[in-house]
Amino acid sequence: MNQIIKDARSLAIAILCFFSTTAIAQNISSEPAEGGGAYPYGRNDAGNPCISPAQYKAIERRVADNIQLLKLNPHNEQRTTTTLFSWPLREAAGFTDCSYYFITNYVDQDATTGIKDYNCGTVTYDGHRGTDIATGPYPFYKMDNNQVDVIAAAPGTIIDKSDGYFDRNCVMNTDTANYIIIQHADGSLALYWHMKKYSLTSKIVGQTVAVGEFLGVVGSSGDATGPHLHFEVWANTLSSSLNDPYAGTCNLLNSTTWWTTQKPYTEPAVLKAQVNLIAPVLPACPTTETPNQDTCFNPGASVRFYFFLRNETIGDTAHLRIINPDGSTFYTWTHNSTTDYIASYWYWVRTLPSFTGVYTFETIYNGITCSTNFAVNCGTLGATSVTELSQITVYPNPANNTLNLEMKNIDNGTYQVTLKNVVGQPVMTRDAAVADNALQQTFSIATLPNGIYFLTIESGNTRIVRKIVKQN
Repeated sequence: MNQIIKDARSLAIAILCFFSTTAIAQNISSEPAEGGGAYPYGRNDAGNPCISPAQYKAIERRVADNIQLLKLNPHNEQRTTTTLFSWPLREAAGFTDCSYYFITNYVDQDATTGIKDYNCGTVTYDGHRGTDIATGPYPFYKMDNNQVDVIAAAPGTIIDKSDGYFDRNCVMNTDTANYIIIQHADGSLALYWHMKKYSLTSKIVGQTVAVGEFLGVVGSSGDATGPHLHFEVWANTLSSSLNDPYAGTCNLLNSTTWWTTQKPYTEPAVLKAQVNLIAPVLPACPTTETPNQDTCFNPGASVRFYFFLRNETIGDTAHLRIINPDGSTFYTWTHNSTTDYIASYWYWVRTLPSFTGVYTFETIYNGITCSTNFAVNCGTLGATSVTELSQITVYPNPANNTLNLEMKNIDNGTYQVTLKNVVGQPVMTRDAAVADNALQQTFSIATLPNGIYFLTIESGNTRIVRKIVKQN
């Protein structure tokens, strides 16, 4: 009889725990963050310009000398053809963050001591002549690990190049930057400034580059206050021919855009989502940051859920949640933006569930999803589950007619791949045989209705879940 009573009590506790967990899973609240605010980053200003007047004169002399030596046409007249630029940065191979950049300064269009960017805003400083594209979060960590490449935005000829100079500057100085200047077919020039020491392409002055070709790594060389690319455009070989690649109401330099596809003035998005047992370390320039991101935790641990934003905008709402291994929601909450930030970060402390498995921390901001996986009680999952957290890629997401699955650096064997709808019903199941520690497969989802699905990849103790959005 005593055993029956004990069993009954255990059952009651189990039922209570089940309904408690269900209640948490259904909780949607707007909660103040435990901490966060503006992300600390270096930003040049009028007293600390990216390129000084003396340096501009030196650049003009070097370009003129190189053109004469190479017997190139200086093209000092206004352009008659059109050069259009692609984005001058890209993620390096193996990069896993959701994005990597934010713009700290545009070209200053105000000829007086005031400031005005091409969109009539104030994202610039007095006299600034280029577009400053910073990397983040963790800019020095990204620089040290070569995570963001500088690439040719348009094809052309290297007309000037400088490498081998100190690349961890933080304050105004007269140091030489590591840079490349490219002349295009129409005679215009693009200046790529502040790159990492010894990271530049091995090509020399006089050789040509194609659009998208590697030029170097984002750094903090020359007169810089932190890692960023200063991208500047001249219509010819004289600095007085400055142009602004962005078209806008307050652009007084040129009437049309120089971009193949001009990005919006602000791009609200999540740069990175991560889970930490201890806080990341964000020291002052030039010390490298320590992300302290974890992928494995003990059951019931109290951990920090971080997300890093670009162009956080007043009135916007971010939706955050912790997803169970089966695709259901363990906990969900929202973050309401009350201040405009160029770059920001926020974190919340949550108690993890006690059930073993691979979970997902998902953030959705401005309609863009960013997520990261983490494991609870990794010791019972096996090494594969932990290593696969950053080795499985599903794209595009949102998807239309097809879905691609890539698996790298994983154990060989047979994996079951299942796509389930929001109520847990399988809509597609297949086996995937992994050989040579890699797999790439394409799935047709053209006949599926629009909506949210969960792709589950399983093998032995490994269970990985990815949220998929199907839309036409």
